[in-house]
Amino acid sequence: MSKPATRSYSRYGQEAAELLGHMIRSARVEREMTITEVAERAGVSRGLVHRIENGDMGCSIGAAFEVAALLG
Repeated sequence: MSKPATRSYSRYGQEAAELLGHMIRSARVEREMTITEVAERAGVSRGLVHRIENGDMGCSIGAAFEVAALLG
């Protein structure tokens, strides 16, 4: 069975992802780290860090938690 082309998410799920992204961005800026530095330390691409910070629901939860843990 094929995977659906698009998936809808609840407003609450989207808001939670956006909140986490804002918290990650704030922590990164507070620690004066660039997206490139965070990506290298977390072992992910710069684009993925950018998507996590923007609350993209298509990102791996493991990658989001790895970046969050890295930034405290």
